[in-house]
Amino acid sequence: MSSINQDSVRQALSAVKYPGFSRDIISFGLLRDVVVSGSDIDVQLVLSTNDTGIAKKIHADATAALQAMGGAGRVSVKIDVQAPATTTGAVGPAKIEGVKHVIAVASGKGGVGKSTVAANLALALAQSGAKTGLCDCDIYGPSIALMFGGTNERPTADDDNRIIPIERHGVSLMSMGFLLDDGSPAVLRGPMVTRYTQQFLRQVAWGDLD
Repeated sequence: MSSINQDSVRQALSAVKYPGFSRDIISFGLLRDVVVSGSDIDVQLVLSTNDTGIAKKIHADATAALQAMGGAGRVSVKIDVQAPATTTGAVGPAKIEGVKHVIAVASGKGGVGKSTVAANLALALAQSGAKTGLCDCDIYGPSIALMFGGTNERPTADDDNRIIPIERHGVSLMSMGFLLDDGSPAVLRGPMVTRYTQQFLRQVAWGDLD
């Protein structure tokens, strides 16, 4: 009986790095679907880029990783390449409505103090007189709600169905921690993570922020 299943396929693909990054294609949320039929493997990836070389590299590396699995039969890797979204023909990242400047605090490693740095930076900016918001994009282990003492609060929506952020110490806050009960982990993968992150950034009534 074949030992190949969806979990083992995900594990194999987690060794495939996104070209130019230390992170793998699973943590980047590129995996859309996995179908295992006996020893045959069909994988669907989704990629947002204008660089065809990246898609070719990922296809070759993902195929090689799956073929190296013990007992693997036919391997098929399909990549849905989508052009990155731009604003009205402009080249570059799309702006968040009402937000003048964005400061990103990030790291590929967990537990290094990203949330602590982000929280203190947001508070310092607010105390300096800048209108400040803090968006916690950590879907799996959100801690901003706990740090700001708002774990028992739940966001509401305005008439335009936009999320109204939680206000704490002069900072507008949005975090998955406000939506989960009792610290329960968020069981989300791939495109769902991207969808929640985009919702937190663009479907929240941030107002006019510096």
